[in-house]
Amino acid sequence: MDISIIIVNFNSANYTINCIESIYKYTKKVTFEIIVVDNNSSSEDIKALNTFLENKPISFLKSKINLGFGGGNHFGYQFAKGNHYAFINNDAELTENTLLKLLNYSYSDKNAGVMGLHQVNKENERFKYSFRQFIDLKYHLFNQKKPIKYYSKKTNSDLTSPFEVDLVSGAFMFFKKEAYEVSGGFDPNIFLFYEEMDICLRLKKKGYQTIFYPESTFIHYMGKSSSNVKIKNEFTISYLYVIQKNYSYMYYYILRIILLFKYGFKSILKPKKHFSSFKIILKGGNSLVYSMKP
Repeated sequence: MDISIIIVNFNSANYTINCIESIYKYTKKVTFEIIVVDNNSSSEDIKALNTFLENKPISFLKSKINLGFGGGNHFGYQFAKGNHYAFINNDAELTENTLLKLLNYSYSDKNAGVMGLHQVNKENERFKYSFRQFIDLKYHLFNQKKPIKYYSKKTNSDLTSPFEVDLVSGAFMFFKKEAYEVSGGFDPNIFLFYEEMDICLRLKKKGYQTIFYPESTFIHYMGKSSSNVKIKNEFTISYLYVIQKNYSYMYYYILRIILLFKYGFKSILKPKKHFSSFKIILKGGNSLVYSMKP
């Protein structure tokens, strides 16, 4: 089988259904399977999915707890049979035969471990971040918040052909099987956010490249799949975890000091927006992954 497509659902069956329908509509000339992982949604949401999936050749896995994005995807991977893995947000939709394009490119580039592509809204307007640099010390110190400008200069190109980046959006990640497995896959300790940075860092250490493929797009209804999750604190908790996990303690310590000054100042100007992040950077916090119970 060419591709295993893994989709995580949490109380958003309508988006999952639309995502699956777009896959069937546009995906041709490849063999694929679809694996849907439900993260302990409501009974009504499960019922809607069961009705839609009835008599379809789709694997439907139901977790007794909410595993989060990374954990849910990694759970689904354990049942995958394809030579490539496409982890697609359930609030995404295909608009062309994207999977065939990515498959062909993957076979042409032996160093490519994972690929991503442009995410657009319903009006076909591109999102600001479909690829970017690692959010590391250099990023904070030199204010590298314009990835298009950064990579245009780095590659000396107009970015219309595939090029290497640090990371791609986690909303659509297309892996070679061996690259995903060698990297260790998504970390279940990350409930939400920064999963793509973590796994792309590990891929790079294993000698694989992260490739941005600009010749295709997908629609992403940003945030719809996580609208019922308390995400504000998780954003900061996940980031600190990824830095501490992948860099030295001294590196983590210096970056944390920089963030304390940065968010301390922001908290003075906009306390409602930034004080919770400052508090987590100062004292730490517990991820939602540890609060989920069956």
